[in-house]
Amino acid sequence: MKKAIVVLGSTGSIGRATLEAIDNQKEEFQVLGLACKENLALFAKQIERYKPKYACTSNASDQDRLPSHGVTWLTGKEGLKEIVRTEADIVVNALPGSAGLDATLEALREGKTLALANKESLVMAGRLIRRLLVEKGAKLLPVDSEHSALYQLLLGTAREEVAGLIITASGGPFRQHSKEELQRVNPEQALNHPTWKMGRKVTLDSATLMNKGLEVIEARWLFDVDHGRVRVLVHPESIVHGLVELVDGSVLSYLSHPDMRIPIAYALNEGKRCQSSFGKMDLVHIGSLTFYPPDMERFPALRLAYEALASGDSATIALNASNDVATSAFLDGRIGFMDMAPLIEETLTHHPRIPVVEDAETIWEIHRWAGHYAEERLRRLNG
Repeated sequence: MKKAIVVLGSTGSIGRATLEAIDNQKEEFQVLGLACKENLALFAKQIERYKPKYACTSNASDQDRLPSHGVTWLTGKEGLKEIVRTEADIVVNALPGSAGLDATLEALREGKTLALANKESLVMAGRLIRRLLVEKGAKLLPVDSEHSALYQLLLGTAREEVAGLIITASGGPFRQHSKEELQRVNPEQALNHPTWKMGRKVTLDSATLMNKGLEVIEARWLFDVDHGRVRVLVHPESIVHGLVELVDGSVLSYLSHPDMRIPIAYALNEGKRCQSSFGKMDLVHIGSLTFYPPDMERFPALRLAYEALASGDSATIALNASNDVATSAFLDGRIGFMDMAPLIEETLTHHPRIPVVEDAETIWEIHRWAGHYAEERLRRLNG
């Protein structure tokens, strides 16, 4: 029997890569459902090709412009929950930003296998997600290349042998820029990532190193480790994706070609490796690998993420919400590149501090408060 897959965010970079990974194993998988927010032209082509049983769009009016092929149509936030509750064996959550949280929680409540590419879910609700995994018997496999690497390295490694975890960062397009040069960065430059092809939000987060900050928070909850034991190293070659430091001073590392289809295939196969043509390693061709610590003065977003994680659950929720506002404002030309971190920091300073948050309602209350505060502050700054 083929495993039935639902792909949320099918037209984004991760969603497209997921469908390519499914194409590589047509005898193993079938596309049961697809969900899309905006790219209707591509979504129409995906429906034509994969003929899913279920499809979800943000608005019901969009469905009039799409091929039907006997599709059961679902709509909006409730539609995402409904598509998760179908007969899917595996749910791939590749939705961008906080919009992915409800689908993550629904998949876990349903006891599904969840291939998670939406890091914001763990940033906002890591404590709740860990509880649901235990209570509902669901399974979560990370799709981010760094967390997939750590997941694999930790298999068979006794917890008491682990001294720390390291996730790597390409450094983004501005790793060699001075603070003065960063002041002049524009959106077009920030969206030109040197290694990965990603959506606008993730690409910008990579340029500020906020993406690594969110991944540190994600790793804390995925692997149930203290935040002080998760470090970041800048690694421009993007070949080493994760490292595990052991108590005897040795280090385990995971290397692969920088292709998201590799960790996606690993997640779809629930930890089983399969033949693929997604890129083989040639260490002789690579030649050398370099590593150095991130500069948190030039890239303060990473520092803010560490501080939020140390402060407690409400702080990471506020960090994520205010970052959403800050990145949108930069891309819209309302603030400069170096203005994003101060806006986030001010929101963190004034947010209502709740160290432990264990329910979705409170998570969304804090999220809305932080987003509103950041927007109000922007309005005051812009007169």
